[in-house]
Amino acid sequence: MMTLRPLTLSLLAATLASFASADVVLDWNQTARDVLRNDTTQQNPGMASRTLAMMNLAIYDAVAMMSPTGTMFYDYGAGHSSPGYAASDKAAAAQAAYTVLSTLYTGQQPALDAALASSLSLIPDGPSKNDGIALGSMIGQNALYQRAGDGYDSNSQYQPTNSPGHWQTDPLNPGQQAWGPQWGSMQMFTTPSTTSMMPPPPPALGSQEYADAYNEVKDLGALNSATRTADQTEIADFWAYDRLGMGTPHHLFNEILETIAVQEGNTTKENAELFAKASVAMADAGVLAWNSKFEYDLWRPVTGIREGDNDGNALTVGDPNWTPLGAPGGTGANFTPPFPTYVSGHATFGGALFETLRLFYGTDDIAFTLESDELPGVFRDFSSFSEAMAENGRSRVYLGIHWSYDDTAGQIAGAAIAQELFARQFIALVPEPSTIAMAVTLIGVGFRRRAA
Repeated sequence: MMTLRPLTLSLLAATLASFASADVVLDWNQTARDVLRNDTTQQNPGMASRTLAMMNLAIYDAVAMMSPTGTMFYDYGAGHSSPGYAASDKAAAAQAAYTVLSTLYTGQQPALDAALASSLSLIPDGPSKNDGIALGSMIGQNALYQRAGDGYDSNSQYQPTNSPGHWQTDPLNPGQQAWGPQWGSMQMFTTPSTTSMMPPPPPALGSQEYADAYNEVKDLGALNSATRTADQTEIADFWAYDRLGMGTPHHLFNEILETIAVQEGNTTKENAELFAKASVAMADAGVLAWNSKFEYDLWRPVTGIREGDNDGNALTVGDPNWTPLGAPGGTGANFTPPFPTYVSGHATFGGALFETLRLFYGTDDIAFTLESDELPGVFRDFSSFSEAMAENGRSRVYLGIHWSYDDTAGQIAGAAIAQELFARQFIALVPEPSTIAMAVTLIGVGFRRRAA
């Protein structure tokens, strides 16, 4: 439900920002959001999810390595149990996050240098700080090393068939190129494989289920829909993102994590765990979603509705001029995301995010309020994580860029990824110490250990 409470919520926002500034996890996730939003070279949901997972794993291991009882995600040459170094976990976490981001986004070096200097200035000088910086640098380098060959930069040839039911270039943007045909083959962080979690095939073109979804989005998702309510339009806009200058939906998803973490009074250690698990779940969910997208190769509503008379279904009447509300919210150039529709990446990411939150806190029934940069000053209230998850997925139908089953199947797939993550120990899928990681063990004799 939408609410407008500029005075009280502005004060709340200021309070949240004050709390956030004291937490190295929240600070560096804010920095990462700025980096991702400002990036113009590789801005897409896959890269955003991979970056946030890598950075938050580096932060997680930095915090765990300084704890006598910590368990690290990666094996640094002596297993996953922390050596409990008596070094500054804040310095280690900041340096680890900086190392990952500055290597991946070299064009934003000055801003990242300033962010690191700001973080380190809050820590008293001395051996603890110096050791933390040294360890954080090695942890960050290890995070980069572990993912260097994960397939994120693989090339894959994709040629649209232009056959009924299959993905085609957005007719409103004829120069559009499909993004991510190889992303579904990328190495996952914790999920053994996409095979057992693959969503079932979408409804056949000639089915009643397809016709029902077709006619629903044709009506509700049209640019000038006469039946979409004002609240439904707001929902579409609120969750939109996916454009230069706004960033991908991961910008909003990461802000949601911060909102909940501050509201629930998380410690830095708890935030390190929450952000790492949620980011990894979303990254793996993205791989699963893109595997499904290019496996099933289903067309988007903007194509399917314009070609409705050619789909072999008597219940779908085509409209060669149909235009979706379109991401983002019908403002600017109207476009549909450049990849097949089934399943919805947005819904899959959201399923992973909100199921992680439910599992982390042990309950679905936590009420919270969200704000979106798409609609400054507009706030939406939720009584549970599942309510937000459902609205996030449904928003893409109101935008006219997804069929309803793209959403529902995506939510199920994303939630399953989170459940799989929480069912096992939170460690790397194939832990293999790197030469960098081994250096931590070998040099570790020079670091002071914290008393258990």
